[in-house]
Amino acid sequence: MRKKFLILFCIGFSFFVSGQEISDLKQKLQLELADTTKVSLNFKIADLYLKNGSDSASLYYNKALDLAIKIDSKPQIAEIHYAIGRYNQNTSDYNVAIENYLTAAQVFKKIENTKKEARMFNNIASCYLRLYAEDKSIENYLKSLSLNRNIEYQEGIAKNYLGIGDLFYNQGNYEHAKQYFQDALDIYSELEDKNGISTSYTNLGNATADAGDNIAGLEFYKKSIEIGKDIDNQLGVAINYNNIGDCYIQLKQYPKALDYFFKALKISENLGRNDLTSVLLMNISDVQIKTKNYHQGIVNANKSLTIANKIGNLGYQAENFELLSNAYESLGNMRRAFSYNKKYITIKDSLLKIDKTNKVKLFQALNELGETQDTINELSIKNEMAELKYETGRKFVYFLTGSMVLFGLFVIILIQQQTAKKKAYNLLEYKNYQINKMNDEIQAQRDNLKLINKTKDKFFSIIAHDLKNPFNSIKGFTELMIENSNEYDEDKKLKFLKIIKGSTLKASSLLNNLLIWANSQSGNLEFNQQKVELIQVVSNVISLLEIQAINKDIEIIDNIEKNLFVLADRNMLATILRNLISNAIKFTNQHGKIEISAIKKESFVEITVKDNGVGILESEVKNLFNIEVKNSNVGTANEQGSGLGLILCKDFVEKHGGKIWVESTINKGTEFKFTIPLAN
Repeated sequence: MRKKFLILFCIGFSFFVSGQEISDLKQKLQLELADTTKVSLNFKIADLYLKNGSDSASLYYNKALDLAIKIDSKPQIAEIHYAIGRYNQNTSDYNVAIENYLTAAQVFKKIENTKKEARMFNNIASCYLRLYAEDKSIENYLKSLSLNRNIEYQEGIAKNYLGIGDLFYNQGNYEHAKQYFQDALDIYSELEDKNGISTSYTNLGNATADAGDNIAGLEFYKKSIEIGKDIDNQLGVAINYNNIGDCYIQLKQYPKALDYFFKALKISENLGRNDLTSVLLMNISDVQIKTKNYHQGIVNANKSLTIANKIGNLGYQAENFELLSNAYESLGNMRRAFSYNKKYITIKDSLLKIDKTNKVKLFQALNELGETQDTINELSIKNEMAELKYETGRKFVYFLTGSMVLFGLFVIILIQQQTAKKKAYNLLEYKNYQINKMNDEIQAQRDNLKLINKTKDKFFSIIAHDLKNPFNSIKGFTELMIENSNEYDEDKKLKFLKIIKGSTLKASSLLNNLLIWANSQSGNLEFNQQKVELIQVVSNVISLLEIQAINKDIEIIDNIEKNLFVLADRNMLATILRNLISNAIKFTNQHGKIEISAIKKESFVEITVKDNGVGILESEVKNLFNIEVKNSNVGTANEQGSGLGLILCKDFVEKHGGKIWVESTINKGTEFKFTIPLAN
């Protein structure tokens, strides 16, 4: 799900313009006689309406354009087409924006304004990227980059790097994206351009966080926000708030995520940024659904969907349909869930078709480049032979002149060849990345299937081996008592009944863990995270296991403080503690001691279950939480187990965004530690 925003250049509305200012300009316009000045006044009025987010901007841009064409004022014609392009890009009408940018580029070329010409191609590339036409996007970025390099315009080159970085970012090639964003940052730093530096930090944060390092990504966002506030770039601050919120989703710190999303939403709605508002509402809905606030999540997903339909963004529409489907499925309304899922699949299929079409176009572009290269080579050879033939019967001076002409042609052809090769190389590198990415995805799916098969095999192995033993014991001793009931005295029968009871308890415990684990793996286990007082859960678990501890004369010490609250699923937390304390009893000798304690560590609570039992070998510690390795050992009183309890503990701890580990010394004892989010 795409939840982050990159910043390429600031084209949004960042402040409110008073109606009086617009009225004054309109009054001047009525009194003005010169057409050139009328063009300027109409243009200014349109710009002011654009900053206010008013549709009237389009009307006055067109009035200015008609007058500029009438008097054939090329600089004004180019600037107006540029402004109309920005207006349409802001309203997500990318095709119309491209038409205006192309017209502006042609006029800027005629009046030899290379900087503005290059900027138009950069904007065209950005629009094509939003239309999922990556082949056309990269062509226009390279065209813009070539123009900027020819005039050594560093600011333009930096903008090109941001755009190309965005293209790689959208394809998931975060390493290439970071390289281009870093190049842009280096240039903006030399130019001391605070807006450019802030933008580069934001984009570096996105590429870094999406590559998996959310903590480093947060640092980039904070740097960008600091500069954004300094230069009063409200849009940039809102985008960074959104991206920080997404990082906190990945870190499973949902209250922090919502806090940043709502701060960003307030700014976005004030600025009238529909695209950002749609994403923020989508992200808020995602968090609410993850935290079981389904009804509010549905409300915000529908709000986001309305805006996505308005701006025509298929990606946002698909993501909202997926959120609505998940929410209704969780509420048990399968009819609506199926309906939204069907819409989600339809749009996803449409986007996949677009992607496939673009890949075909990319191959065609490479083939066309190859054909152009062959044509250039043929022309080169023909020209060379013609020149040599022509010079044979001429005087030395003509020969010298012709040689110079030939040399000039050769240099031009060579430059054309190198340009075409460079363009082909860039496109080929981009295509190779797409192919490698698809191969990686296929390999990841293959590895995932292998893991699923191994997990399934382990599951059946546990059932076949560990569940068979207690049932065999129950069956055997029951048959002995039935067949020889008259021969056994009461003591013998009581002994057999105790064995049967022990086997029944073992089978029951194993079946309980197997069912919980199976539900967890299938995704059917409900995760209801809420504010829980830790001491209550620990006390309840200890009371359930007290009889086991008494049988071995083991003391359980509860060191948990009162009023220590965690954000957890009560049932899952109880399962974790039950398995860890039961394990501690199992591997602690008679008259031993078990301590349960907890300490706060930043936004988490670290819980420790410590015993003074037999300890665990160092070679076994690393495989304790691995389902592929059999980890069941006999307890100090010959207790049996399956090793599945620790696998459950790991799964449930990670669902809470925490981690679990063990510290042990042979014959001295073991400490199992895990972290759970601290409730504010």
